[in-house]
Amino acid sequence: MAGKRVAVVDMVSPAHSLASSGGESRVTRCGYGEDETYTEWAFRSIGDWQTLSARARTPIFHQLGVLRVHTKDDELVQASARTFSQYDIPFTTLSASNLRSKFPVMQVRDDEAGFLEPQGGALMAKKSIQLLAADLAEAGVTFLDGLVLPVKQEQADQRALPAVTTICGQRLEAEQFVFACGPWLDKVCPDAMSGRLFITRQEVFFFAIGADATGALPVWSDLPFYGFPSLEGLGFKVANDTHGPFIDPDAGDRLASSQGEAEARAFLRNRFPAFSDAPLSETRVCQYENSSDGHFLIDRHPGLDNVLLVGCGSGHGFKHAPAVGSHVVDLVNGTMRPRAPFLLNLKKMQQDRAVL
Repeated sequence: MAGKRVAVVDMVSPAHSLASSGGESRVTRCGYGEDETYTEWAFRSIGDWQTLSARARTPIFHQLGVLRVHTKDDELVQASARTFSQYDIPFTTLSASNLRSKFPVMQVRDDEAGFLEPQGGALMAKKSIQLLAADLAEAGVTFLDGLVLPVKQEQADQRALPAVTTICGQRLEAEQFVFACGPWLDKVCPDAMSGRLFITRQEVFFFAIGADATGALPVWSDLPFYGFPSLEGLGFKVANDTHGPFIDPDAGDRLASSQGEAEARAFLRNRFPAFSDAPLSETRVCQYENSSDGHFLIDRHPGLDNVLLVGCGSGHGFKHAPAVGSHVVDLVNGTMRPRAPFLLNLKKMQQDRAVL
């Protein structure tokens, strides 16, 4: 908390079901091609996740490794390998025959290969947020429930926001404000974010396949699909990373579609054929809150000097949370300035994603 008194205002409660951090599991990987910032932030964050996990009754970080299945000579994989070598991050390359031998449940073509990050794995997102919130509350952070009314530049007093007001009329004064509102960032800070947040509906499927049936299979990606072996009895997770249609985070339908299930089963028939007819155990509908370029937003409000905007996780943000938090603390303390590619003026009103 950097010696400051801190209060957190959440619309419902930490890791509630509509929040972007409210689902069960997230991938933590470091492979971002030549992007050194995301690679280093993800790798540095793993140590913090391990420390938090060690305090939990059940692990919140499962170091299963992360496997990317790709065609030979994939440029992104080659760039990731170079960046990993620069930062001394372990990785292993696997041939098609290696993949078949190590992961017999996976159907692999001769022109494919694997890129394995042994220190990656799965984060139990909901549990980790709840544990962190409990730790912070014990350390003196105040947690409040309530919907904050939209913040407007016209509220400024000499370019500073004096307070926020909740829908119940509670007024909260502070020297500095950090708005990390996920898919509601454009509603809470419309002057800055209107038209710059692209919220997409993402479907997740869990199939009734136990961990014993998948052997040593790690977290895997075969884009646009990715998934997990069964963790904590949830079942075999399959999700399509393709950005779905727009969803209103307050009113959107949270029932997975039959079309989404059919696409997931079609993928299973090609990659994990033994599982293609397995019954569904659970489904989820969550959201990505994307920026136009897929990079995070971490910058000052253009009309309120004491307001930081933090968001646009863009589907890949959760793993970086410890490093992002450290960066935000530096901005609050004035020991660092906002920097590209996280600047607000780089967030456009038409999507052109640059992050893979």
